[in-house]
Amino acid sequence: MDARLSVVVLCLAVLVSASTAGAAGQATDDGTAEADIEVRYVVDRLPERTGVVEVTAVVDVPEQVTDLSVRLPNNASVQDADGFRPTEPRWQWDSETEGETAELTYVVPVGLRTAYGQRTADTDEWSLLARREVALHARWRWQRGTDPKWTERMVVAPGQSGVAGSTAAYLGPYDSFSRETRDGTVRVVVPEAASLRANRTRILDTVASAQRASRLGPDDDRVTIFAAPNSLAPGGYTPANGEPVVMVNAGEPVATPTNVWVHEYYHTRQTYRTTAEMRWLDEGSADYYAARWTLQQGYIDTGQYRNRVTTDRYENVDLTRPERWPSPDVQYDKGTRVVAAIDARLWQVTDGNATFVDVLARLERADEPVTLDTFADAVSAVAGEDVDAFVRAAVTGPAPPVPTDTAYVASLDAGGHDRQRNATTGGAADPVSGLPDFSGLPVESERVGGAAAMLTLAGLWACLLGVWVRLGRVLWRTGARATPRPRRPR
Repeated sequence: MDARLSVVVLCLAVLVSASTAGAAGQATDDGTAEADIEVRYVVDRLPERTGVVEVTAVVDVPEQVTDLSVRLPNNASVQDADGFRPTEPRWQWDSETEGETAELTYVVPVGLRTAYGQRTADTDEWSLLARREVALHARWRWQRGTDPKWTERMVVAPGQSGVAGSTAAYLGPYDSFSRETRDGTVRVVVPEAASLRANRTRILDTVASAQRASRLGPDDDRVTIFAAPNSLAPGGYTPANGEPVVMVNAGEPVATPTNVWVHEYYHTRQTYRTTAEMRWLDEGSADYYAARWTLQQGYIDTGQYRNRVTTDRYENVDLTRPERWPSPDVQYDKGTRVVAAIDARLWQVTDGNATFVDVLARLERADEPVTLDTFADAVSAVAGEDVDAFVRAAVTGPAPPVPTDTAYVASLDAGGHDRQRNATTGGAADPVSGLPDFSGLPVESERVGGAAAMLTLAGLWACLLGVWVRLGRVLWRTGARATPRPRRPR
């Protein structure tokens, strides 16, 4: 094929790929297309009004949907509507706009609080918010095919500097740094108002190593970490488990058994669902692997690891009764110890051939939310013997001891114990041998002066320019006299 024609084909392929990214839908029996209800929350700052942001919810309604209504977030006030009409207490989609886009613009307060303090805020200079603060609550009917999904993502308004992920967004001046690894991308967004305590390279090292060690959850792992300004609550927050977006207070260290950078990353790999009696499993397993992976990375020693997983705090509390917990710390402290004890038990009864990750993999493949019964059954199945009584007693009664013998802890420190299976493919065990060598991987940094969408467009044109440069070199070497005409961005 002629070299110039090759370039044209390649460029067209890139442009078509970019323009069709994110398109959803499949054909039905009658040849019509099925699609999801796609919602984009375009977020904009209101500098004259601190504490609130403006959101335009852009809703693409597929043809099979016949009825749709939405409820606004708490304390939101509508500024404009196109394709929606008020029907208190909801807003009704105008069916005459079938197959088209409907929009609802509203102002909503920002300032999410958890048991540990305020996680999001809107200030004079910046905004950090979670999708749950601005999201619509919808219900709909459809006339054929399968139930369309309600898919949501956040978008930074044109003209704003910021970064938007699927479940959170930051608006304001920022730096970011990232690393491409064999397992995906790790990107850390640092607002101008945030001061990192840990070294940038160390943050990327610890998260990338955890990324490599984990074999649960989504295969395509592109995680965004918002380093929350230090004025917000310490620790971290994950808006939705299984989604690749987390928040970690910029003041959090790495070299600690409660490594929050790893803890929150681990939540991005949790795709199983739990009932109220097993909600502790989310935090207990995240804290356990934060301690274990940080040990394997060499940032803490075995003594620090032992102290964390053998803690006697809340050791007699029933994990299945959160309404009776004396503190939300129960799930972190006793939960961590219970996971560590079960993991050690599995190591003992299987001669090191099975771990707690095999239990989580079974739970992820299940169709129903995790109960104490299904949890105990999964542990027994992995163990190859009945350990039902042990598991139930550990969860609801006094926490069992965690072995601290030399062989077991040494196996953790060396990484040989961390044999994890791919939850989606059932692949062979993948031993992890301590901290990976990231010395040859660069830390990519950027200082942002425009909206994230403009960065994507600039990257596309840079790709096209690179193709033309390579073509010029080829033609020069072959003696061809051809000078490609420069292209201007549209």
